Amino acid sequence: MNEMNQSQEIILFIDRLRADRNITQEDFLHGVVSMRQYRRYLRGDSSMSYSLIEQLAKRLGFDSEMIILELETEKLKQTQQINNLYNSVVSRSLERAYQQFKEIDYARIISENDQLLYNHSVNMFNFFSGKVTQKTTIERTKELIELSKLLKKKAISSSELLTLVSFFFFDEYKEINIIAEKLASYIENNITIVTGHNIKVVTLVLEELSRYFSISENYEKMLYYAEEGIKYANTVRSYYLLETLYFFAAAASFELDLIKQRNDYLKKCYIVLMIEGNEVKMQRYRDNFKQNFDVDIKDLFEFV
Repeated sequence: MNEMNQSQEIILFIDRLRADRNITQEDFLHGVVSMRQYRRYLRGDSSMSYSLIEQLAKRLGFDSEMIILELETEKLKQTQQINNLYNSVVSRSLERAYQQFKEIDYARIISENDQLLYNHSVNMFNFFSGKVTQKTTIERTKELIELSKLLKKKAISSSELLTLVSFFFFDEYKEINIIAEKLASYIENNITIVTGHNIKVVTLVLEELSRYFSISENYEKMLYYAEEGIKYANTVRSYYLLETLYFFAAAASFELDLIKQRNDYLKKCYIVLMIEGNEVKMQRYRDNFKQNFDVDIKDLFEFV
């Protein structure tokens, strides 16, 4: 974040604290800074000096360090809250997402990155709940991130990345290969990504790339990205999408006639499912094993 945006975040947070403490702007600014200049700070037209932040903090009865620490704490809380909202939306847990929307005050969201992910969550929620068409959602998503400009950037935020990934949900979007190339470029470290506190972002990108190359029947790349996802998930000790990645690795191995490797990935896929303990999900995967590979889970595990 550049200095100007950081200054604006601080002054917006200070002004929110001022309102919460029932102090008028006139009383708050008297003898410190003019109303006209203060509004320039609020708009982000000017950056504040540290001495001015200190003076305004004292008007609130706090030290400037306390306010800055509280700002960062609030940002972390909001980021986690909005990440949870987005995960509920894309997992189609719409009732839970609806409740989470009610708990978030958009006017109080500090980070532009979080504001973007919130707005994207709204678009996807409306799409998944049938309120808008896929075509409308595609156009809104493109406008939200200014897609043509974003695809030329060398550095993107986690929210921009998640929005790019969402194009894989749209079968009416005809330029998905361009999105896949951008995501692959990220994985190959040709662009910079600021992931914030959402470690699931990398796993999701790798899973969607593996899925994409499955559809395009490039099984070498399908296997490559599935295995990269497995390695990453195990490195960060996360089970997020791990069973899907193992299943994709197994499917790619099957297509490449690597039967022993396929069976090994199927076993690992099922172990992850057993750890989760969702019997409905386990049955769905058992059916998939039989349908896609003619494999009975009992043939892989003598004890099952």
